[in-house]
Amino acid sequence: MSQRKKQIRKKFRDAVFARDSFACRVCGFASTPERAEDELDAHHITDRNEMPNGGYVAENGIALCADCHTKAEAFHRGEPVPPGFLPADLYALTGSSEKTARAASERLAV
Repeated sequence: MSQRKKQIRKKFRDAVFARDSFACRVCGFASTPERAEDELDAHHITDRNEMPNGGYVAENGIALCADCHTKAEAFHRGEPVPPGFLPADLYALTGSSEKTARAASERLAV
């Protein structure tokens, strides 16, 4: 992976974790800035392959613990999605939407 790509991913992760106060937005599991990278995932709400420039914008991300991340990934795997884990649900928890995320992603310089 290129250094540029690593920087984009880190900026995405850092922005999502900071906005979400280093806590899982679904269950509330609390981490810290020092432990967040090991304890949380910066989940792409809309798959990065379906977004312009990879969707590496906070508007398309949500901080999730490992258990909640597995549940949210069910949508991307085409499996039954537990209540509260559809993309619209996750966008609502962050105050964003697919439209907002797509617009922000289009402005992302990659």
